[in-house]
Order: sequence, then C-alpha cells, then structure tokens
Amino acid sequence: MNINGDLMNKKITVDILMFIAIIVEFLSLPILIHEIVGVGLLFLIALHLKYNKRYFKTIGKGKYNLKRTLNLIINIGLLASLLITIISGIFSSQKSLKGMKIGNHKISHIHKSSSYLV
Repeated sequence: MNINGDLMNKKITVDILMFIAIIVEFLSLPILIHEIVGVGLLFLIALHLKYNKRYFKTIGKGKYNLKRTLNLIINIGLLASLLITIISGIFSSQKSLKGMKIGNHKISHIHKSSSYLV
C-alpha cells in the first residue's frame, strides 16, 4: 500500500476510535474510568489534528464561498468547545489528578455543558 493509503487508514482508524470514545464518555461510567477515557480521547484528538494538519495550512489560502465559510465557523466552534471541555475537565478532575489539588466540583457543569456541544 502506498503512503497516502497508509495515512488514510490511520486517519480513519483514529476517527473511528474518537467516535467510540466520545460515545463511551456519555455512558454512566465510574469517575476514574471516565477520566482515563477522556485522557485517551485527548490523545486521539491530538493525532486527528496531526493527521489533518494540511487543513490548517490551507485556511488562509483560496477563496471562501458560503460552504467553506460555514465549515470554518463550525470547526472553530468545535475547537473552542473541545478546549473548554478539556480545560474544565482537568479542573473538575476528582480522581486521576487528585494529587495535584486542582480538582473543583463547581465547574463540572461547564464541563458537562461544553461536552454536549462537541
């Protein structure tokens, strides 16, 4: 198989695993398992962004029609929601980051709300 085919297979695999992890995160899991899956999802998101870096290189190039503009707005909103979910998840951690003394139950509603936007 050629390099483009291998990259495409990796991208598809990462996207499928991300989808599964997102679905699993909405199940009733013990807190520690939820946090571990969340960290795994963060890793998968980083891989997804790495495999799709060409998209970021083309943002400033070419003409923007309505469809491309809407796609960019949606992607920016998704990225913002992901960042809010990740940051609030870290600050509301109850188990895995307990030793760092950064856990805060009060912002867990931000974490939950922003995750529904993802």
